[in-house]
Amino acid sequence: MERLQTRLILVGPYEPELDPIKSETAKAIEDNPNIEAVGSQKDVRPWLAAADCHVLASYREGFPNVVIEAGAMGLPQIVTDINGANEIIIEGRNGSIVPSKNSIALYNAMKRMATKADWRESLSSNACPLIAERYEQGYVRKCLYDFYNEIRP
Repeated sequence: MERLQTRLILVGPYEPELDPIKSETAKAIEDNPNIEAVGSQKDVRPWLAAADCHVLASYREGFPNVVIEAGAMGLPQIVTDINGANEIIIEGRNGSIVPSKNSIALYNAMKRMATKADWRESLSSNACPLIAERYEQGYVRKCLYDFYNEIRP
């Protein structure tokens, strides 16, 4: 079996009060030289710029800005099927959506992203244009104004 040369960079704080991780998982992260946990970052752009793919394997988010940020930087993405993320990513166009809390599906999506360069590059080429088209600030403001006008008594 071929071993891929990959690195996993974990950006963001641990949240022990919300999502405690098992001690053996923390030890595996600490002991693996191909995994780096960099903690909370004020500016995620350098980390996104260094990446070939962005993964948001969450089961609870509001509207995840990092998915928009990564897409704006042209990154193909893997996200879990949660509100917000599944509205930003269009399966097979700018990323892949996997079931939440399904580590096998997440692994398979990550492996596909790592081994299928044509697939990854196709998603990447769509990433920024889709974000610009759907989340340009003027368009988002207009949608908010329209919504507020609809609900105003």
